[in-house]
Amino acid sequence: MKRIGEYIAGRRKQGQRILVILFLMLIWEMSARLSGVSPLLFPPLSAVLQTLFTDLSAGTLPGRLGYSLVVIAEGLGLGIAGALVLGFTGHLSSRAAGMIDTIVACMHPLPGIALLPIVILWAGTGRTAVLLIIVHSVLWPLTTSITAGIRTIPQHLYDVSRNFRLNPLQTVFHLILPGIFPHMITGMRIGWARSWRALIAAEMVFGAAGGKGGIGWYIFQKRVFMDTRGLFAGLLLIMIIGILFETYFFNLLERVTIRKWGTSR
Repeated sequence: MKRIGEYIAGRRKQGQRILVILFLMLIWEMSARLSGVSPLLFPPLSAVLQTLFTDLSAGTLPGRLGYSLVVIAEGLGLGIAGALVLGFTGHLSSRAAGMIDTIVACMHPLPGIALLPIVILWAGTGRTAVLLIIVHSVLWPLTTSITAGIRTIPQHLYDVSRNFRLNPLQTVFHLILPGIFPHMITGMRIGWARSWRALIAAEMVFGAAGGKGGIGWYIFQKRVFMDTRGLFAGLLLIMIIGILFETYFFNLLERVTIRKWGTSR
């Protein structure tokens, strides 16, 4: 019954989201057509969707989008690995925990775009520079979430694990990881949003890295050539990808982990 209720609630939430999106699309279309603003400055949604479909069919956008998603997947993987190392290091050593907390407090508020001049000096304007910006955007919020998750695990659960004679590796996989996963997913949501924004900004600044460019480079090119429809198409695609990741990827991750384990908050 609980799963049925969750399924119905999830469907109701998706239906409400679709209605809101359709309403906003209608507002966009009507505003562009009735406001008297030049389509060069504010094109109607129908024209933007036509451009989006044309570029997708021509293969221009899929290649750009695929490049961006590959780069962000690499950056997310490195950021998650680094956050796990920092989180578990702080768990094992109180002295290291204080140092890590201080570093996170200094670096977490620092936007990735502010590091661009330093990153350009250190790594140039290629793929490595973009990865550094993404890792910075993911590492600190995820470290904060993992650290908070580890600290919220009750001490008596560690006592139980010792009673069952679990070795350290078994304790990590059977106790700590399931216990911190709700916090990890929250941190991944924040890190994903920050890294997605950082990726677009970095691509627009760096241009085509290594002869290739992603969705940010696509938007930059459209702006240079005053292709407003293409510019809005790129922005719309960014929003669509964000909605799809939130609606399907993270919800699926929750279903196969924290809901299955019964550790949802």
